[in-house]
Amino acid sequence: MRRGAAGAAGAAFAAMVAAGAARASSGLDSPDIGVLQLGRGGAWVARADDPLAAYFNPAGLAAQRSSAHGGVHFIHQAQCFTRLGPDGRPVPPSTTTAIPAPGSQGGPDPEVCAEGGLFPNPQLAATFRVSDALAVGVAALGPHGVGARSWPESLPYTHPSFGEMTQPSPQRYLLVSLDALMLMPTLSVGFTPTEGVSIGAGFIWGAAVIDFVNFAEATSAAGGDDFNAHGDLRTRAEAEDLFVPGFVLGARWAATSHLDLGAWFKWQDAVRAKTDLTVESRYWTPAGVKNEDPCRGEAPGCNVTEERGAGELRMPIPMEAKLGLRYHRPRAFALRPAQPTAAAPRARDPMIDDLFDVELDFTWANNSAVDAIEVRFREGIPVRGTVVGTVPPNADVPHRWRDVLGVRLGGDFVVLQNLLALRAGGFFEQKGQDDADLNLDFHLGYRVGVGAGVTARIGPVDVSAAFQRTSFGALDNGGKGRIKAVSGAVPSGYRSIQSVNGGRFESSLDEFGLSGTMRF
Repeated sequence: MRRGAAGAAGAAFAAMVAAGAARASSGLDSPDIGVLQLGRGGAWVARADDPLAAYFNPAGLAAQRSSAHGGVHFIHQAQCFTRLGPDGRPVPPSTTTAIPAPGSQGGPDPEVCAEGGLFPNPQLAATFRVSDALAVGVAALGPHGVGARSWPESLPYTHPSFGEMTQPSPQRYLLVSLDALMLMPTLSVGFTPTEGVSIGAGFIWGAAVIDFVNFAEATSAAGGDDFNAHGDLRTRAEAEDLFVPGFVLGARWAATSHLDLGAWFKWQDAVRAKTDLTVESRYWTPAGVKNEDPCRGEAPGCNVTEERGAGELRMPIPMEAKLGLRYHRPRAFALRPAQPTAAAPRARDPMIDDLFDVELDFTWANNSAVDAIEVRFREGIPVRGTVVGTVPPNADVPHRWRDVLGVRLGGDFVVLQNLLALRAGGFFEQKGQDDADLNLDFHLGYRVGVGAGVTARIGPVDVSAAFQRTSFGALDNGGKGRIKAVSGAVPSGYRSIQSVNGGRFESSLDEFGLSGTMRF
C-alpha cells in the first residue's frame, strides 16, 4: 500500500489564482478592480474613462488624454466554515481517541473562521496618446481578492481530565494557510477609425507565485476522520508560473449623443506551475496536540520530506465577456471644441461633458472550463516517517464549476462641473457551483454587491474614494459533500473514504479604495 500526500498542491494552485487580475463574473474573484469601478458596482465597460481601460476595455483608451493612475483597495474578507458529517452533526477529529467533537460539551465551537486583517491590493496604469485617433495603455493589477488567508490548524477546547488543550481543526484537509501573489501586466492600444467608434486590444503577461498549506491522510479507513489512525500529513506546496499569456479585446460605440455601447472579451491560457512539495508526518501526538518531538531517538528531520519539482499543477482560466449600455445626459455647454485638433485631441471627460450617466452591464464567464484542478506528481517520491510511503501520482481536485451570468447597474452624478462627482452601483452574479462541491479556495455561491464613491478634481488630478460590500450566498450541503482528502491508500484510489467538505461555507467582502489620476 502506498502512503503519502499531496493534497495541498491541488487546492494550492486554485488559491494562487484566486488571491491577489480581475475578472468579470468568474469564480476566480470579484468584479472589476479599480476605485471608480468599485463605486459603480463594476458597471464601467461602456464608460471606460481612466487608464485601467488598458485591461477592462482597451477601446476606451482612444478617447482619453495622456494620464497616469495609481490606486489601492484595502480588503477585509470574512469566511467561516462549519464542517458536518453525513448525519448532519459536527465531525470529531478521531474515532479512536477520546476527544470531544466540535459542538459537544467541552468541545470547540463547530464554526471555524479564517484569520486575517486588511489586505492591500494595488493597481497602476497609464495612457499615452500617440495621435488624435490612437492611444497606448499599460496596466499592472492583480485579482480582485485577498492574497493572504490563514485558517486555524488547531482548535482550543477543555478536556474533562487534562483541562485546556487543542485538537486538529476540522477544515484542515481543505485549507490551512495561503500566501499568494498574482500580477497581470497588460499592454494595450485603442484606435478610433471613425467618429464615435473605437476598438482596442491588449496583451496580458500574467505571473503567479503561491505558498499553500493543508493536510492529507497517509492511509484511509471507514469511519470518518482519524488524525491518529490515518496518520495526518501536513503538506506545503510552493509553486510559480511566470508566464500566463492572454489577451483582451474591446469596442465602444457612441450610438447617439446620449447612448454608448461597450463590449469586452478576455482569453487567457491555463496556469501551469512547477511545484515544490514539503510533507511532515507524525504531526500530532495521540492526544491531538502538535507533536514537538516527532523524531525522538532518531535523526532530526526524520519526518520531513522536501522535494523540489515534485509535480505540476494545471488549471484553466475561464473566458469572459461583458456588454454594456450607458445612458448619459450631456450638459448644454460642455466647453468642448467643435472638432478635435492636435492641441485639443478627441477626448471624453464625463466630469465636464455630462450631468449624469447610468450604465447597465451584462457579464458572462465560462466557468464550466474549470472541472478540476489537475495535480500530478512523479512516481515513487518517498514520504519520510511513514511505512513504505510514497506521494500519490494523481492528486486532482474536482471543482465542477458552472458558467455564470451577471448583471451590474451603476452611475455617476456630477454635483459640481469639473470639480465633484458622486457615484453608486451594485451587481448580482449567479451561483457557479453545486453545494456538494464547495471548497475553501473559492466561494462560488451567488454574489450581491453594493458600492458608492466620490471623485474630487484638484487641478489636473482626480482623487477618488469608494466603498463596496459584497455578500455571498452560503454554500450548504448539510454534511453531504463530495470532496475527499488526498490519501496514500491505493484501495480507495488515493482518496479518503469520508468526504471532507460537508457543511456550510459563508463569505463576505468589505473594501475601501483610494486612487489618484493625473491627466496631462
